[in-house]
Amino acid sequence: MYYPIMLDIRGRKAVVAGGGQVACRKIKALIAAGAAVTVVSVHGSEQLKKWSETGQIHWLRRAWKIDDAETAFLVFAATDDREANKQIAEQAQSNQLVSIIDRYEEGNFVLPAVCHRGRLTLAVSTGGASPLLARRIRDEAAARLDDQTEDYLEFLFQMRQEIKRKVTRPADKTLCLRNLLDRKYREKQIQEQTLHHIDAFITESLSQ
Repeated sequence: MYYPIMLDIRGRKAVVAGGGQVACRKIKALIAAGAAVTVVSVHGSEQLKKWSETGQIHWLRRAWKIDDAETAFLVFAATDDREANKQIAEQAQSNQLVSIIDRYEEGNFVLPAVCHRGRLTLAVSTGGASPLLARRIRDEAAARLDDQTEDYLEFLFQMRQEIKRKVTRPADKTLCLRNLLDRKYREKQIQEQTLHHIDAFITESLSQ
């Protein structure tokens, strides 16, 4: 059983072995998350070349060497060579997070199927049993999200910051935050009114 977690990898070193389609999907996500990405691959796609030319990745255009992941926080073995991926798994240090694309059990974490909508991250994993099913469940869940989701979450974030600042008792904070889950607050006009009259919202919430 895996332990689900959201990682802040901004500025952390991530090394990806491989330059194909699968590797590029991992690299794209790592760049978006702000990681310092190093790619080790003799060959690479046009997208890989663009990332390298714009300084978004450091590309080592050669075969994998034993010390390539020495200081890495995250390591992805995404080559099309089974022996190379196996070697990377065996060389990994105990304090590193390692993903072996073709044999997930040789690594120590798996990536879920993910959908991002503003501040919302929807992640689904089957623990390596069926990535295809995970993607299907993710897509079905994402289809249920309406167009207001991103704005609503941004509103909730702003309100939460103000409530944390203005309300001291934990129980009162919870009550205010729970009231914001009322469907009426999904309407943009009500969101704007509430943000402009936060004190009134808090007073009304605590008087219930």
